[in-house]
Amino acid sequence: MSEFASLLASFKQNAAAASSNQPSSRSPSSTQVVINQQNQTRKRPHPNNTNVHSSPSFPSFHSHTRKNKGFQLSFLVIGAQKAGTSWLHTLLQKCNPIALPREQKEVHFWDWHYRKGFDWYIRQFDFPQKAPSPSSGSNNNNPLYGEITPCYIVLPPSTIAEIHKCFPTLRIIFVARDLVDRAWSAMKMELRDQTMGLNAGEFAQGSALAGGGNGKQESSKRARTSDKAPSISVAQQRRLQQQSSPSSQPDSYYLDRLRSETHSSRSDYATHLGNWFTHYPCENILIVDYRDIENNPRDVLLKIVMHIGVEEKEAKAYVEKLTDEDVTQRVNAATNTTSDNVGIRPSLRKQMEDLLRPHAAKFNLLLKEQGYSWKLNEY
Repeated sequence: MSEFASLLASFKQNAAAASSNQPSSRSPSSTQVVINQQNQTRKRPHPNNTNVHSSPSFPSFHSHTRKNKGFQLSFLVIGAQKAGTSWLHTLLQKCNPIALPREQKEVHFWDWHYRKGFDWYIRQFDFPQKAPSPSSGSNNNNPLYGEITPCYIVLPPSTIAEIHKCFPTLRIIFVARDLVDRAWSAMKMELRDQTMGLNAGEFAQGSALAGGGNGKQESSKRARTSDKAPSISVAQQRRLQQQSSPSSQPDSYYLDRLRSETHSSRSDYATHLGNWFTHYPCENILIVDYRDIENNPRDVLLKIVMHIGVEEKEAKAYVEKLTDEDVTQRVNAATNTTSDNVGIRPSLRKQMEDLLRPHAAKFNLLLKEQGYSWKLNEY
């Protein structure tokens, strides 16, 4: 057993022992408090979730039969993961006509939580309590309800068909990032999650998202638990962090992960977007170049909010009101970690490019067919 695996096993054993010594389930161990708190920083798909590939069905909520005509889902941001969606979520929260879920960025209704029912989904948006903007001319003064869940890009065709039956005029946004850079960022995030006791391919789950929710409330939670350190020494924590650093893993580790279903599927932009284009016309689907977020964030934001349905005059006023700091900030809880700044080794990058080149070429063909003038790097 490697030193890293031994340390991680020790960490899990200490957490389990501390948890078993608690007299009540209402009083979790200090280790579990810390792990649960860390898990609440993100919400991503878990491979053991049985709902991910099954199909929701809401015939009573299809557009032609739905009794509750007041709620209309206006948009979904369906991806890509690690492509600026937390940045977008933070800025859309400042746009008055737009109504995002009240507590979290990623609702995961259409893959994880659809069994909770359509009424549960509607309640995530504070419907109908949220008052429309008095100055908005958008959508007859009704809020533009929508959510950002990057995993929706890989929804199965049957689920997309059901979404279309419920919301045939839905607007879709997809942000496309360079395939190698996106995969590298995702795999680094996955490796960091291993320090929280998760295995490769698993992802932390929780309701509080980076860039969303009440920042003061989250800071308060951290302050209350800062004196409850896990049952692991500082030296062990440091060694775990060092050995879970991206530079500690060989090329073969990343190539194996890149070939896995988790990362391979998310790199196949064209196939999954094709499923959405099967049900929605091209004018309903906006594909955004991630590089434009870095180079022209205001122009990108204006294009997105107008695509969602905000009228041009109000959209321009909203974008102009934002500060330069607002539009250039990086919104991701992991960006302050040392591992986030670790670049790809040249030998690994070349092999990743070889693996992802067919996906890039296929996606660029789709862009051309849909009338876009830009394309991703084909290496």
